[in-house]
Amino acid sequence: MPNEEESKVQAAAPEPQNAEPKKPPKVGEPTIDLLDETQQRAAAAYVAYVEAERQLERAYKEQEARAEKAYSDALEQARRESQDTISQARKSYEGSLASARKAMEDGIAKARQAFEDSSAHMRKAHDENLVQAKKDYDETVATAMKNRDVSENKARQAHSEAMAHTWNVFTKARR
Repeated sequence: MPNEEESKVQAAAPEPQNAEPKKPPKVGEPTIDLLDETQQRAAAAYVAYVEAERQLERAYKEQEARAEKAYSDALEQARRESQDTISQARKSYEGSLASARKAMEDGIAKARQAFEDSSAHMRKAHDENLVQAKKDYDETVATAMKNRDVSENKARQAHSEAMAHTWNVFTKARR
């Protein structure tokens, strides 16, 4: 029953202060006008109540929408910051990786160069030692052969002299 609700609302709503204080109706006055005024006030108060409720609901929905938007914005900002941080970390990692790779390749190239230089130096020293050893060997062989020839010549000469002396002694002895 709408009249009962209006009555409850009207009873709960405070009366405006500019309203005249209620006077008890006089015996001959009609109470219908007073009732109509009360019903009109109750209806106005109910309409105001419903409108206030709607405004409250709209304000709640607006606040909820703002909170949802703020939440979405915060999530988006966090996602962007995370992506930026990840991107910067990836760039830093790739830069470090490239730098480390270059340093390793430079180190390997230097080590290879040092190895090749050392190998070349060792080959050269080895070749020089072989040449020197061959030269020393050839000189030693040549000296040995010369000494052998000299010794053989001396031995032949001594043998020839000994044979000549023997033949001389033998031929003298036969005569």
